[in-house]
Amino acid sequence: MLKPLSVSTESLGKPQPTTDLAARVFRAMHGYYGALFLSKWANGVVENGVDCGVSDAMKVWAYELRRYDAKTVLDAIGRCKTAHPEYPPSLPQFVALCEAVKPREVFKALPMSAELYAERSKEAREKLRQLRERIQPVARASGGLALLFEAIADAVKCAGGDEIAALRRLDVMLAARGGA
Repeated sequence: MLKPLSVSTESLGKPQPTTDLAARVFRAMHGYYGALFLSKWANGVVENGVDCGVSDAMKVWAYELRRYDAKTVLDAIGRCKTAHPEYPPSLPQFVALCEAVKPREVFKALPMSAELYAERSKEAREKLRQLRERIQPVARASGGLALLFEAIADAVKCAGGDEIAALRRLDVMLAARGGA
């Protein structure tokens, strides 16, 4: 009879995984697929009531699943019902399911420093001043639209909008009508 292959976690490298999560996976897979799942690794050599082949396979699975949190692994188990309805997944297939369900990293923009915010505000105020200078002569010539433009820009600003863009749109509309 063949001697069972024994895989130690030391031979696989650090960190040493726990087999708790792998044991949960094996229980769920046994529930889904019955003996078909466990028979992939069973070698008939039993020590302490556990098949050595299944025990070694569980250690290898634990090593591969060490980089996923429990929720990701449990979600991957749930996906087995639809992704592998007839036959149990191999370890690479199960790892692919874990990759598919693991949470994605989200990148947020860093908040602006006070100096950068002040600089950007200064630039925006300067652009607004330039636009108002261009619009005011046109507004005076077209019957006093300066107050209206200023009121619209202030309303847009109070609503949280881009007052510069609003003034530009008004400037384009006025130029299109022949006011500039």
